[in-house]
Amino acid sequence: MQKPSWRDGRLVLGVVLVLAAMLLGAMTLRHFDSSVEVLRAKRTLLPGDTVSATDLEVVKVRIDGGQKRYFVSGQRPTGTVVREVRAGELVPTSAVGSAAQVRAKSVGLPVAASQASALVRGSVVDVWVARRTAGSTGTNDFEQPTREVVRATVHRVPASGSGLGVSSGGDQVHVLVPDDKVATIIAAVNGGAKVTLVPAAGSPMKAA
Repeated sequence: MQKPSWRDGRLVLGVVLVLAAMLLGAMTLRHFDSSVEVLRAKRTLLPGDTVSATDLEVVKVRIDGGQKRYFVSGQRPTGTVVREVRAGELVPTSAVGSAAQVRAKSVGLPVAASQASALVRGSVVDVWVARRTAGSTGTNDFEQPTREVVRATVHRVPASGSGLGVSSGGDQVHVLVPDDKVATIIAAVNGGAKVTLVPAAGSPMKAA
């Protein structure tokens, strides 16, 4: 028995084979790696928004057909957001289009300041409306409230510390209302109806 030497052909051959196997394995993994670099929203994007570079970040994910379904690194989404993309979600190519494709409008609703203070941009709410009783002149004469919009998204809330009561008409909560409901909601507000925004289960809310 002799101590192995680097001049031993069998030892050199063994090292070469190990290195070759490692290199071949790395090349194989790289060949079959389906990961792609795609764009992810850093903040919630709502219908009607335009997308800027600061709204996006690049992440590497493994997903089939990612190059076709999502914006990839190097692409710049141009146009208008036509459907909501939550913060942390990948940005689908179908979520950005023309302004004509947006099927909701941001409508200002007068609600109690206590409601507004708990909401944030992207909160999901049901819009309940209690219309004034016909012929009534009292301040508290309202009909039974009805739910006019289900799972509407809050587009803008009053700036904190404004000191203005929302119900006084100073600041309002802007909610994305479907086009077919806009006229109904505006007519109710103009008629002095009382609007209540009820947060949906799991909706983003302002931290206590």
